[in-house]
Amino acid sequence: MTGLRERKKDKLRAELLGAALDLFDRQGFSETTIHQIADAVDVSPRTFLRYFATKEDVVVSWVEESTAVFLTSFLGRPAEEAPDVALLAGARAMLAHYTAKAEFYLTIERAIASSSSIRARKLEMTSTLAEQVTAALVQRAPGADPLQLALYPAVVFAMLRAVIGAWVESEGTRPLRDLFEEAVTLVTFRPMAG
Repeated sequence: MTGLRERKKDKLRAELLGAALDLFDRQGFSETTIHQIADAVDVSPRTFLRYFATKEDVVVSWVEESTAVFLTSFLGRPAEEAPDVALLAGARAMLAHYTAKAEFYLTIERAIASSSSIRARKLEMTSTLAEQVTAALVQRAPGADPLQLALYPAVVFAMLRAVIGAWVESEGTRPLRDLFEEAVTLVTFRPMAG
């Protein structure tokens, strides 16, 4: 059971996240300052910095959450399932997570689009995720073509980037699921050899 102190810390962290996202949405990421976020929650900037080292870390925390959803779903798939099916299931789980928190993720993705430093961090995180997924694929399909093992995650992550980009461009009016299913029809995965 979580203690009172931990619950208070979690509550303040959630309030800081909410205030930051509200400000990012209203005035843009680059125009928002740490002081404004802290003021919105009635804490000092120093308190903000105990929870997030930088303003960018507010955004990155949501990226970490969504990549964890992908990885958990992918790793939970049956070992005998075709790798592309498992990868697409992971992507669908992540997009369902986005859809459940659509306003948050629209704001997050707008902030990412507006900041080259956050885009670079997200790409780095996606690269790390691709390495984890590739390692899991090696376990699932030993002896498979290493090029396929590396390409399958890269293709799925490229699909996710394109789909999320189209979703943000439409201001969230085009459903993520529909965009993703449209993307799936454009890609053909060859069965793993090995």
